[in-house]
Amino acid sequence: MTSVSKSADPAGDLPPQPEPTAAEATQYDTVASHRQALTGLPFRQPPAPLSNWLNHGETPGEGQPVVLIHQTAVLQVIAHSRSNMDCELGGALLGHAYRYRNGTIVEVKAALPATSADHGPVHFTFSADSWSKLHRDRAAHYPNLDIIGWFHTHPDLGVFYSSDDVVVHSAAFTLPWHIGLVVDPVRDEAAFFGWVNGKLAPLNGFHELPERQPESQVPWRAVRTTVWDHPYETDSRTQAGDDSHVVLARSGRPLFSGRELGLIASAAALLLSFFLIFGAVLPLMNRVNLLETTVLNLAQASLTDSNSLTCPDPRLRILSPLSGQGYPVGSAIQIVGTAEYPGARRYQVDARAAGAGQWGMIGRSNRDTRLGELTQWDTAGLPAGSYELRLSPVDANNIRLADSSPCVISLSLMATSAGQP
Repeated sequence: MTSVSKSADPAGDLPPQPEPTAAEATQYDTVASHRQALTGLPFRQPPAPLSNWLNHGETPGEGQPVVLIHQTAVLQVIAHSRSNMDCELGGALLGHAYRYRNGTIVEVKAALPATSADHGPVHFTFSADSWSKLHRDRAAHYPNLDIIGWFHTHPDLGVFYSSDDVVVHSAAFTLPWHIGLVVDPVRDEAAFFGWVNGKLAPLNGFHELPERQPESQVPWRAVRTTVWDHPYETDSRTQAGDDSHVVLARSGRPLFSGRELGLIASAAALLLSFFLIFGAVLPLMNRVNLLETTVLNLAQASLTDSNSLTCPDPRLRILSPLSGQGYPVGSAIQIVGTAEYPGARRYQVDARAAGAGQWGMIGRSNRDTRLGELTQWDTAGLPAGSYELRLSPVDANNIRLADSSPCVISLSLMATSAGQP
C-alpha cells in the first residue's frame, strides 16, 4: 500500500470547520467590496517610467497598493509638518488611483493642510470646519484631483497608527486605495498605511516622483511600523532609539499597591472617586464623543457624493454600507448610521429586491442612535441581485411618520464561486 490514497468523500474525513468570528466575517465582506471597487478603477500609464522613480523603503508586498508621491506633495507635507512640532498636525492627500499591469498605483500629487482646533501633542482630529474647508480648498485649487488619503504628524513620538488614527481612517477613507501618511518631523521618519486584505496595515515602502529635482526631496527615513488598534492612548514616547515600531500603551498599574490602598482607603475614598469621575471617566467620554463627532463630520462629507440624494434628512442616515456597494451572498451586513428623529418611537430598517413593491423588515431599534449599529442584515438564502435598504422613523404602531423622509440606499449581492475566499 502506498502512502497516497484517494477517498470517495475526502470532506468526510476532515474535522468540522469553526464558524467565522464577527471580525473575520467583517474582513471577508471588506475584501469582497474592495475587490469590486478596484475593478472600477481605470487602467493608466504612470507619469514617468518606473526606472525614474526614487525608491524609499522596501518593495510593496502582495495585495499592497504602490504609492507614488510627487515632490510637490512631499514639500507641502514638510512645510506643514514643521510649522508646529509641539502638536500633531494633518491634512488631506490629493491625486489619483488607477490600475497598472497587475497592481494599483496611488499617485499623490498634492497635500492640503487642515486647520483644526482639536489637536494636541498626541492626537489630531478633523473638525467639521476643517473638513469642510478642505473640500472647498480642493475644489478651488485642485478641482481635477481626488482626496485619496490623509496625513498627520507624530512629533518625536515615532511612526505608527494609533487607535484614533484607525477610527478616522476606517470612517472616512474606506476605499481600497485610500492611504494614510504618518510623519515624525523631529526624527525624520515616515510610513504609509493602507488597506491590505481588508485590514489596515503599514505599507512596506513608497516611491518618489522627481518631477522638480533629480535628487530626492524626501528627508524621512521609511521605517517598519505597526497599527496600534488597542483602545488606549499610546505612550507619549516610544522606547529609546530608532524602534518606531515599538508602541507602548499607558501602564495599567495603579498609583498605589493593594497594601497601601488598604491603609489609606478611608481617607482617600472621596478623592479617588473625584479623580475617577473628573480625571479619568470624563476625559474618556469626551474622547469618545470627539471621535464620534469626527466620524459624523467625515461621513457627512462622504454622503455628499454617495447617499445624500437618497438620504436627504441628516437625522436619518445609513452611513454604512454606502449606496452601490456589493457583498457576497450570505454575508451578515452591519447597518451603521444615525437615527435621531423627533417624535419617533422606533426606527425600522426594511429591505426589498430592486424594483419590487413589497418591503420586508430586517431590523428595528427602540432608541435614538447618534452614530452606531442600527441592525444587521443576514443575506443567507437570498438570491444574487440588486437590493434596496430603507431606514424610517415609526410611531408606536410601527407606522412611518408622515412628515419624514426615509433614507433609501441600493446595494448588490454577488454570487460567490466555489473555492473563492
